[in-house]
Amino acid sequence: MRIGLMALGFWGWALTASAQAAGVPVPGWPLLEHHVIDPLGRDITYYLSVPHGAPRPLAVIIQGSGCAALFHDREGAADGRKSTSFFALGAALKDGRFTVLAVEKPHAGLPPGAKTSGAEGCAAEFNRDFTAERWLVALQAALADARRQPGVDPARTLAFGHSEGAVMAALLAGHDATITDVAAFGAGGPTPLFDIVAFAYLGGGWAHIGRDGLDGLADQVRAINADPDNATAFVWGHPYRRWSSFLRVSATEELRHAKARVYLAGGTEDQATPLLSLELTAATLLADGRDVTLRRIAGADHSLAVTPGAASETGAEYARAFAWFWQKDGSTPPPGPAPLRPEGKGP
Repeated sequence: MRIGLMALGFWGWALTASAQAAGVPVPGWPLLEHHVIDPLGRDITYYLSVPHGAPRPLAVIIQGSGCAALFHDREGAADGRKSTSFFALGAALKDGRFTVLAVEKPHAGLPPGAKTSGAEGCAAEFNRDFTAERWLVALQAALADARRQPGVDPARTLAFGHSEGAVMAALLAGHDATITDVAAFGAGGPTPLFDIVAFAYLGGGWAHIGRDGLDGLADQVRAINADPDNATAFVWGHPYRRWSSFLRVSATEELRHAKARVYLAGGTEDQATPLLSLELTAATLLADGRDVTLRRIAGADHSLAVTPGAASETGAEYARAFAWFWQKDGSTPPPGPAPLRPEGKGP
């Protein structure tokens, strides 16, 4: 089942704010902070890399689940420099060959000491607001505004995401025919519900449900659907409101609807998204005659690393996807200076 904006009552939409020619520098990063009002009336913050030379293709880097803000104050930094735990953003900036866009989730921000995964430590206003449809609207608004900014070549756009971000990259591409490329890591397949069921047969998985728990799983989904807007009842780390939305998102069907080339990657030991789900998506696209690449990483976990916590291994997999982005039609990256890099300590 494809999720569309009609679920929000939209037959079409237009931005209510024009592009701003200049943004505010982010201390310590080659990024500018911009704002745009989306069709839901929310002030959306997004970050765009500093223009350099001729306009470059755009890479939309979408974060995973939770409400952690993209940037936070760096401990002990008297000069106001910011830090981020969003590793993919730093990896994209270090590549330096395209313009980078990252969008802040509405009402993002974690109180001190809260868990960075899931949404149980998130503000009530975040959990009341956050659904796949509403997050999609924010991404679309920022993307449309960013495409009018200096340094952006709108002819090619990469939607790049990991985990929940990969699902959203598929959803964005399924609703925007101008997305030319999608790189999705641990994107899942028909729905997140299929991922849980697959793990019930394969063993493992984040929901910890075995074959004998599938009847109970069905009852839990019925409970979610019976109270779909409840933002205070939690299961699997997120409120019913979030699950009633994301359980209906099919990365497979969104990518089928998209016009983009597709790069999928996942680890054989991933306990968040079974590689079987990516196999199903890739097989479906391949049968449709689509340009699809699936990278199966032997021994890797959800972070794409064989060695637990090895950021260098994750970064190497992201670099493979960026290289794939530049290989279309045998094209080569534009000449230019050394890659843009955040100053000081990296993410």
